[in-house]
This record gives sequence, structure tokens and C-alpha cells, in this order.
Amino acid sequence: YNTVDTWVVGNFVSNEAFSAVGTVGPIINMLIGFFMGLSSGAGVVISQYYGAGRNDKVKDSVHTAITMTLILTVFFTVLGLLITPYMVGLTDLHENSVDDANTYLFIYFAGMVGLMLYNMGAGILRAIGDSQRPFYYLVVCAVLNTILDLVFVIVFHMGVEGVALATILSQAVSAILVMI
Repeated sequence: YNTVDTWVVGNFVSNEAFSAVGTVGPIINMLIGFFMGLSSGAGVVISQYYGAGRNDKVKDSVHTAITMTLILTVFFTVLGLLITPYMVGLTDLHENSVDDANTYLFIYFAGMVGLMLYNMGAGILRAIGDSQRPFYYLVVCAVLNTILDLVFVIVFHMGVEGVALATILSQAVSAILVMI
């Protein structure tokens, strides 16, 4: 999502927006890596119970993983919203890009629930042998993100706010699909 967001603002907004969205990419990648690690860990437990035919334990493990995800979502959302300016400050961005970087990360953290639920849901599905649906959902939502990016930026002139909003909406759709 961040790569497409960077491309869209770089082509249709400004160099400052390109710099802002591109520079916060490593922060976002760190979050994604952390959440994928959590989902992989939960997946190990779930897959062991699933393979052993212990459906009661699979159910308990899935519920525990989702509950943990929701609790961590609240924690990381609040933490992210509070420390966004400090994280952006560490990037040594040019002052013309700082506001856009703060805006992008603030919106991203505000909508983090979609990212976390998708990753945990995808990990759960992969743990029981279904790697196709999470992939398809991700592809559909990546296309949705691209379309929304272009609409929000070109049609509605929303700039960095538009690509951030497109990302969290797309991630919310992926979370809904994987949870269903």
C-alpha cells in the first residue's frame, strides 16, 4: 500500500508529499513485520492443534489470538498517535515534508485495526492450510487501494490525507474479508 501511496502522491501531489510518504515507509514496514511475527506465532499454535484434530483447542487459540490482536490494536493505536511526531522527527525530513509525514502516519495509526486484524486473520487461515484466500483478499484490496488513491487524490484533491485514507479503508476491507 505504501509503495502505491508514494507513487500516487509523487506523480499527482508534490515532491514534498512524495518525500513524506516515502520516508515513513520503514516505520510502516517495521509495524507490518511485527504484526506478521505475532500472527506467525499464533499460527504455530493453531496449526499444531488443527493437525492434531483438537478442534476445541483450535477454537480457543483463535479466540485468544483475535482477543490479543484487539487489545494490542488499542495499545498500538494510542501509542502510535502519541509518538508520531517523535518518529517523524527521527527521520530528519525537510521541514516542508514534516506536516505531511505526520498526517500520513497519524491517519495510518488511527486505522491500524484493519492492518492488525488482516494479518492475524491471514495467519490463522494459513495455519489451517488456506493460503489462497488471504492472498486473493490482499490482491483485491491492493487494487482497491490503488483505485481509491487515484480517486481521492485526482478527483477530490485530498493529497496525503487521501492516500492515507485509501490505505486504511483498503486494509479495513481486507480485515473484514479475512474475518468472514
